[in-house]
Amino acid sequence: MNMELRTKIHAEEVARMLEYWIKEPALQKHEEHCEWLEDTIFHVKDPMTDVTSKLQLPPDYLFYMIYVSNKHVGFVEAFSRPFDFHGLSIDITSICIFKEFRGKGYVRQALQMLIAQLFDTFSNARHISCQTSLDNKAMVKHLRELGFVVKETTKIGEIFLFEREK
Repeated sequence: MNMELRTKIHAEEVARMLEYWIKEPALQKHEEHCEWLEDTIFHVKDPMTDVTSKLQLPPDYLFYMIYVSNKHVGFVEAFSRPFDFHGLSIDITSICIFKEFRGKGYVRQALQMLIAQLFDTFSNARHISCQTSLDNKAMVKHLRELGFVVKETTKIGEIFLFEREK
C-alpha cells in the first residue's frame, strides 16, 4: 500500500472534505467549520487551485490529505497548543476516510504515519491526543495499538480523550 500524507491542498480536496462534513451526522454540528471550508473555495474556479495558505496555519492548525496510490481517500486535521512552558500538545481533531475506502486499514496506517510526522515536525511536542467515542471500536483499537491511553476523567458526553506521550 502506497500511502502518503500531503500537506499541499487543492480546492477540489476541500470540496470533497466539505461534502463529507455536510453528510456525516457526527460532524454536522460543526457548522462554523463547514463555513470556513466553504469560504476557502467559494470564489475558486479551477479545482486544482492551491489553497494551502488559506488552511495550513502551522504550527497551530494543520491539514493532511490522505492519498493511497495517488487516490484521495481521506483527510486528517490537527492543531497544536501550548502544553506547558517546555512544549506543545497536538490534538488530532478528526481523521476521516471517505466511505468507499473504509475497511482497508487506512486509518491505522495514516495514524501511524501522522504520529511519526507530528513528533518529527514538532520536536517540542510533549504528547498527542485524539477524541473518539468508545462505541467507535475500530478507532479505539487503533489508538490503543498505537500506544494511546484513555483519560476517562475527561469524558465529555460519550466522547473520551485518548493521549499518547512522546
